Amino acid sequence: MERFFEFVANHSILWSIFAALLIAWAMLEWKLRGRAGFDLSSFDFTRKLNAGGALLIDLRPSADFDRGHIRGAKHLTPSQVDPGAKEIAKAKDSAVLLYCQSGVQSVEVADRLRKAGFAQVYSLKGGVAQWLQDQMPLEKGKGR
Repeated sequence: MERFFEFVANHSILWSIFAALLIAWAMLEWKLRGRAGFDLSSFDFTRKLNAGGALLIDLRPSADFDRGHIRGAKHLTPSQVDPGAKEIAKAKDSAVLLYCQSGVQSVEVADRLRKAGFAQVYSLKGGVAQWLQDQMPLEKGKGR
C-alpha cells in the first residue's frame, strides 16, 4: 500500500486525469439513469405506439423523412417542436413519441417537453439507426 501512495504522488497528472474521467463518467451515468424510463427500446417504443393516441414525431431532416419513416409519423425539425404549438399542446395529456437518426436530438427535445409539463414524452433509444438494426419497418413517402 505504501508503494501505491508513492506511485500516486509520482504521477499526479495521470491521477488527476483519471479522477476527472471518473467524475465525468459518474455524472453521465447519473444523468442517463434519470431518464431510464423515457428512453425506450424499439420494442417498448412500438408498444407505446400501438397502444394508440400517441403523437409520433420524426425529428430528422425532411430528405431522410421522405426516404423512410415510422408509419404515422409527423415530420418536424427540433426547432419546430414548440410546447405551445397548437398540435403539440393537444398532446400534453397523451403520449408523445420522438425519434431522430441516432437518438441524441430526440432526447434533448424530450427533455424540453418534459420541462414544459408534458408527462408522457418518450424517445427512441438509438433512433432510426437502432430501429433499422432491429429490423423494424419504415414507410417511404411524405407521410402526414
